[in-house]
Amino acid sequence: MFGANVFTGATSDKTGGDDDLVGMDPIHASGPGDLPVRWRERAAYLEQFGDPTSARLWRLAAVELEAALKTLGEETLTLIAAAALSGYSADHLGHLIRHGQLRNCGRKNAPRVRRADLPIKSPTKPRRPAQQQPRLR
Repeated sequence: MFGANVFTGATSDKTGGDDDLVGMDPIHASGPGDLPVRWRERAAYLEQFGDPTSARLWRLAAVELEAALKTLGEETLTLIAAAALSGYSADHLGHLIRHGQLRNCGRKNAPRVRRADLPIKSPTKPRRPAQQQPRLR
């Protein structure tokens, strides 16, 4: 990946352009959950061009990552920890549990939420505009 900008995906003229990463585009995975699919695609690409050993390693890595992500998703969190990860307040998450919109994996007075079930607040969602303060002259 020498000569490639890992943030923009642009390659420098020294390396010969975009052909350096054909079939192996590292930039466009949107999250860790997308990596196993990308790695399997990479394995198929490598196998197609005669590198079955590397292909097998990429497939093995995909299986291991899927298992790790599943284990992480099964983890239960307190409402305070869930609030820190989700961007919603602990009170709001408690409200969702009380109204059946989010499953309680803990006890009645000690609710817990599965990490995989956690709603994530969109950082790009428009917020309520700030109220204008009257100007004093």
